[in-house]
Amino acid sequence: MDKDKTNPMKEVHTFHKQASEVLGEEFWQDIAEMIPKTGPRVDIYHTHTAVVVLAEIPGLSSPDQLGIFLQGQNLVLEGEIPCTYPVTENRITLNERFFGPFRRVLPMPKPVCADRITAKYSRGLLLIELQIEASVQQTQIPIDFT
Repeated sequence: MDKDKTNPMKEVHTFHKQASEVLGEEFWQDIAEMIPKTGPRVDIYHTHTAVVVLAEIPGLSSPDQLGIFLQGQNLVLEGEIPCTYPVTENRITLNERFFGPFRRVLPMPKPVCADRITAKYSRGLLLIELQIEASVQQTQIPIDFT
């Protein structure tokens, strides 16, 4: 097969599928837990009308410290989580929290409207609501019984 014509993402998907068949789906979750986080923790869920993203980004004091972008159907979060207290590295016993610059690219589970997005930051939590495109929203149709 000519390497120039290969689709690397297709090969990755094939590998993922084959490994899942042999090792089980739990394998990927176990691996993910061992990899250190490189940005804020994020929850994503959706309602009938919106995709909701909740991100832990402590220590911000200005909107200038955070960038939120929609690129296609990916939500991009960029910024830096400041370390609000000085600790010399040789004195740290346990370090689970993330500090420093980050860039998270989050694929949206449903198509969203680029012009219908709201974001609110309060007490270290960023709440973003992205309206789902009307063409994919589930609408219940009333039935007229006679």
